[in-house]
Order: sequence, then structure tokens, then C-alpha cells
Amino acid sequence: MNRTDWDEARLHDGGVRRVAITFVNHAGSPLVKVVPLARLAAAAREGVGFSPVSDAWRVDGLPDPAHPLAVPDGDLRLVPDPAALLPLEAASGWAWAPAERRQRDGTPYALDQRSFCRRRQSLLAAAGIEVRAGFEIEWVVASSGAGGELVPAVAGGPYGADRLVNGLDYVAALTDALDAAGLPWLQVHPEYGAAQFELSLAPADPLTAADRQVAARLLIQRVTARFGWQATFSPLPDPDRVGNGGHLHLSLRRRGLPLLQGGEGTAGLSEAGEGLLGSLLGHLPALLAISCPLAVSYRRLAPGRWAAPFQVWGVENREAALRLIPAAADGEPAHLEIKVADLAANPYLFCGAVLALIEAGIRDPGSLPAPVEGDPALLPHPPERLPTSLEVASEAFAACRPLAEAMGEPLHRSLVETQRAECRRAAGLDEADLIASTRWLPPGAP
Repeated sequence: MNRTDWDEARLHDGGVRRVAITFVNHAGSPLVKVVPLARLAAAAREGVGFSPVSDAWRVDGLPDPAHPLAVPDGDLRLVPDPAALLPLEAASGWAWAPAERRQRDGTPYALDQRSFCRRRQSLLAAAGIEVRAGFEIEWVVASSGAGGELVPAVAGGPYGADRLVNGLDYVAALTDALDAAGLPWLQVHPEYGAAQFELSLAPADPLTAADRQVAARLLIQRVTARFGWQATFSPLPDPDRVGNGGHLHLSLRRRGLPLLQGGEGTAGLSEAGEGLLGSLLGHLPALLAISCPLAVSYRRLAPGRWAAPFQVWGVENREAALRLIPAAADGEPAHLEIKVADLAANPYLFCGAVLALIEAGIRDPGSLPAPVEGDPALLPHPPERLPTSLEVASEAFAACRPLAEAMGEPLHRSLVETQRAECRRAAGLDEADLIASTRWLPPGAP
């Protein structure tokens, strides 16, 4: 974050005229300031002003009056990261860079989400732990009906080639935009739900993975709007349809040796890998407050929605909260999928929290139960459910010592306040109104 030599001439020759500088607030909303290219180097040195009140905003963009940050005082400096700049849409003159917030004197801001992720990544790296991460992004392409209901914009069946053919121009435009922006992707396909698609981003270090998730979502919104539609990333945009997930895939090495393969445990898990998974599994209720941060997230986390609502792990089991994918003949390393996550989550907080729990699991290994086979909901004695409400998940988060210690008291406390604010927002809404309130995520139906 110290480099300021932005090679302005190269960016100008590439068509860039302005740069969108973003951070993601506690509510998971990307917020932005735009500077002309000529001001970019100054922004990297001095930052751009942004009020701390933005972390008191709810998912609907309104401040929660009871949040401790809901005050008009103070100013922070939004400092872009030169190494992460991407040509978001160079043909239109736009580039994008993620940023971290600092105090006016240049010192770190304790509540900054990206800084938290970067610190946890650096600490693991110093201990010889390398983590590679990649996000899956699910979204629905739709328009708004007369009553505000969701009207699917692309016809075709679940995972269907017919949906791909019907949306071929759309998918082509999206993948072209990803390539032009330098966002590496692994695959894109129609998902199960009506007009639903999924994009798998290529793995990278966790901080870069979180950056890529933010940039990819912005591109999805941009391309979708060009077709006269809207992309919704809502965990549950319709009560009668499956919701959108935001799963995270992880592979791990310690001093060059893989932790999730090459051992004598289940599916080749090493002893350290078993302890790490056991610890992560035990802390899942607390992680849920970060990875599934909306009240409506818990309507999606229900049996029969392919959302993995039970506190179990499994080998290639898509209804397990933690899904282990063993090393394959294609040479891909064994990796772990965290399925209990949606796209309302702040990706920097999510990745940073996972890294903190990985560190805790290496330091204090947990006991790993046997993997679950089949649908946990259909077992004669179903296993324990994960929290069924944000209130319960927030209580677990508030009591989670590894996360509290890793985040520091100011960030941890402020996130508890944000979770309480979301609970207050949802408290007076019935089921239909709750789902409708976040049907269009980000907000703003066409």
C-alpha cells in the first residue's frame, strides 16, 4: 500500500481517464469515490475523504440510528492499492482499484475490512502457511414486474444448454468483459434456479480473491444493465426459488506441503488437515454471522434448498457445510469449499475471518467427526443444524474468542452492532416483506 508510481502514461495510453476507488462497508455494500487519472497518484499518497458513518449503513443504504457509528463526526482517507488496479471498462475510460481506509494522519483505521484481511494473510504467510482462495458467484438475471416481483429474463431449464443458447449474447458479453478487465475465470454456467447463472473465479491469495469478487460483481451489474435487465445477488430473491450462494474454495500448504491431502486420514487428509477442519467446523456458527449476514440469509439456509444448513462436513457432499474435494487425476490439489456463504457478505471480512479460524485450527486443532454421506436432513437422526437466525449466529460470533482476538475489539464490537442493526431492520417484517426488502441486491429495481 506504499507504492504511488502509477505509470500514468501507460494507463492513459490504454484508454483510462478515470478510476473508481471502492471499499466494502460492514453491510457488504461496495461504496465508491471517482478520481480523474491525473489525480490518481495524489489519491494514492493522500487518500480521498470518506465518512466513518458508512459502516453504520444497513443493506438498504439507510443508517441505523442506534449504531455507534451513526454520527456526523470524523473523516477517513480512502487510499487505493496500485497493485490491484484493473481496467474495469477501458473502452469507456474506466479503471477500478480497491482501497483501504486510514486515519487522516496516515495511521491504520481499526475498522477497515480490507486491512483486516491483508493482516491475517500476512501473519499466516509469516508462519509458512500459504492459502489459495477462489469465489463462486451466483446471481439471477431478471426484470421487475408490475408488483415488484422478480421476472426471469432468460428462459431455459436448470443447468440447461437451452438457457445458455437463449442467453448466449449475454454470457459472451460478460466473459468478454472479464477478459478485458484481466479477471481470470474458470467457468460460467446456468445454475439450478430460473435465469440463474454461476461464475467461478480463478484461485489467488485470499486478498486478491476478495478483490476479484468485488470487481466481478461490478462487471456483472454493468453487463446486465446493458441488456436492460438487473442482476440480483440476493440470498433469497423469491420464496419459491432457490437462492444465490457465494461459496469460497480454499487450498492450503504449510512450508510447501499440502494440508488437505497426502495423509492417512479420510480422503487423504493429513493429521494437521483433520485438526484444522475440526476447528473450522466447530466455529461455523460464529463464522455464519459474517458469511451469511442478512436476516433473509437464514431463510435460504433451510433443508431442501441445497444450502447445506447442517453443521457437518463431507467428501464431495454438496449438502455439507464444509465440502472436501480430494486431489484429482487432473493434478488439482485437494481443496475445501465453504458452502454456507452468500453474496451479502463482505468478502474481505469473510476471507479474513476464515484465515483467522485457520490459524486457530493450526494452533489448537479440533476433533473432526466422521464425514456425512447423503442428505443430512434425510438421516434417521439428523445432525445439528447451524443457526437458524442471524440473532443466534451473532451470539456465537460475539462469544468467539479466535475471531475477537484476530479482529481486535473495535472491529469485532462494531460488527456485532451491525448484526444487531440488521436484526432490528428485519424485526417488523413478515416473511414476504423480508424477502421483498432484499429482493434486489444491490438495491434499486429497474
